[in-house]
Amino acid sequence: MEQDNYENLLNICSKDLISNEGEIISRLCLDVRNSAISLSIIPFCALYCKSAKEFFNIKSTNNDIEDDVRDLRNGLKIFAGKYSKGLKMTAKSDNQQDEEFKNRLRFRILEKLNLHLNLGVYFTESGRVIFNTQLSNFHLNIPHGKSAFKIGEELGFEIAQILIEQCGVNDSLEQPMIFNSVPKYGYIDFNTNRKNHFFNNAFDKETNLILLHMLSMIGGINNLIIPVFKDKNTWLLRIMYVTVHNTWMGIKKMRNHFAQNKAIRFKHLNIEEELNLLSTTFRNCMMHYSFISENGVPSISLKCFDDKVPLYGLVESCYSGMHYEQFYDKLYDFSKKLEIYLLSFFNVDKKKICWDWD
Repeated sequence: MEQDNYENLLNICSKDLISNEGEIISRLCLDVRNSAISLSIIPFCALYCKSAKEFFNIKSTNNDIEDDVRDLRNGLKIFAGKYSKGLKMTAKSDNQQDEEFKNRLRFRILEKLNLHLNLGVYFTESGRVIFNTQLSNFHLNIPHGKSAFKIGEELGFEIAQILIEQCGVNDSLEQPMIFNSVPKYGYIDFNTNRKNHFFNNAFDKETNLILLHMLSMIGGINNLIIPVFKDKNTWLLRIMYVTVHNTWMGIKKMRNHFAQNKAIRFKHLNIEEELNLLSTTFRNCMMHYSFISENGVPSISLKCFDDKVPLYGLVESCYSGMHYEQFYDKLYDFSKKLEIYLLSFFNVDKKKICWDWD
């Protein structure tokens, strides 16, 4: 097959993938009405919008929405970048939430007593962390303090516009999806200015919160979002891969930062074999929808291409013939291993989890 013909074929596959994953996101938002899931997937919805519009070479007519989508998408990488940037974000979100809940106190004299609660952490029945309110506040604060409803409305409009105008998908979304029930979860509220058994005494407040944010992101994927699906679809693989990659990079950044401090030593994490699952080519295809690199090189080798398998042979091409489902399972195991590692820094008392949401 000639190069131009193969590139055209790959572009058709990219368009199909954008259509399929857009419908998956839309169905999840429409059919699974759950606040923790809705808030958790906001940056992944932004990733979809940014990457799809990048592929189609289009921009929103509203510059504010364009900026919001870009910044929300970049928020996925906050802990994979400079450690100081992640630290600044963490401190800012904590301070914002602290001030907000201080201001709700009836008497100002109570503010210095730290009686207010400025952090909510969500747990499954088995004590796994799946969400926390300060991480959500960070994502919501990126677009200039807009409400969750407003951000969701903007992203929903963008996704619908991509599906209808670029993919020709009817806005009725004719293909139904059946979801599993949302796993039961409860919460514990904390004041981050007070010492608490849940946090690690070896670290300061900001370090504990960074660890908690990474744990919440990967724990939310493993124990909240993946369990509601009945299949191993490509969008799940995409958000799992991006989260695994960014979590691992975040852990490395923290370990390197504290390497000079002999009083603080991070636990060893044995993942030499799992690191083989991380590929630059594959990551680029998870952050973008094009199967052709900036240098014009196809990410899927012609011998591995198959339009009847998930991702059209990308997994097989990047991982020496490994099949999609095998790769998905290995990545999920890697994701759970990172989660368990991060969870080991905290002390979860399941008896303190509150299950009453009224």
